[in-house]
Amino acid sequence: MSTFFFLFRELLGAIQARSAAVFATVILLIFVCLASFATLLLVGGAAAGDTGGLGPDEIVVHLSPRLSAEAVDDLYARIRMRSDVAAIAFRFAEEVRPGSTGGRFFVRATTADALVNVRGELESTDGVTEIESGDGAEIEGGFTLPPSARLALLLALVLSVVASLVLGRVGFRALLGAFRVEIRIMRVSGTSERTIVPPVVGLGTLIGLLAGLLLIAGIYLGQYAVGEGATVVPKLADGGLVLGVTFAGLILGLLLGTFVGLFGASVLASREFSPLP
Repeated sequence: MSTFFFLFRELLGAIQARSAAVFATVILLIFVCLASFATLLLVGGAAAGDTGGLGPDEIVVHLSPRLSAEAVDDLYARIRMRSDVAAIAFRFAEEVRPGSTGGRFFVRATTADALVNVRGELESTDGVTEIESGDGAEIEGGFTLPPSARLALLLALVLSVVASLVLGRVGFRALLGAFRVEIRIMRVSGTSERTIVPPVVGLGTLIGLLAGLLLIAGIYLGQYAVGEGATVVPKLADGGLVLGVTFAGLILGLLLGTFVGLFGASVLASREFSPLP
């Protein structure tokens, strides 16, 4: 067994009730940080193109799922070239309403009067199945957090990072205090700091890993709980986005846990851990 794993195992064995309670709290704080981060990405912002409603000069054009990519591109170009069209954007139907098929053109005319002509021509166009006009129809984009909630999440993220670092140092002081005799003996025997510090930092990384795994479990449990109601939080139905957020959250947890370990290892510089005279 390498020196690192030997010391790491000894540190784990030296964890007592007080330090265990502090480390458990640190794990929860890091989880709060990661959960805030994930919530901001999966719920906090509106998806591109979600406006909450159509204006008097806007329409949503529903396309048939049978249209080929070339036909969609051609229709897009034809609409975009019109002098009475100010803007056009394409979105897959799954982005707007999970479970639906086809695509959507979000079209904004130059004026509300010009929209009448645009709509009239599009209604007779092959491949157009439905048109929503600017009569107050809502664009289904799912639930998004209000600005005050997003601000609260950002505040929770920052405070949880600071609190986890502070409490992490407290936990490592308690743990290393119970291990001080062994640390003194190692230093008297000439053991380098490069041997003593890494296991301490590794313990912090383990704490971050546990918080990251807790986040992953929470996200997928949330995705399972939403189930058929994925339209409420449509981003949870995006497997690629969820996978990316969980991976980023895990990496962030490992980094934050490592910083906690580094901050905790700074306790070793205090006089109580100096070699015996």
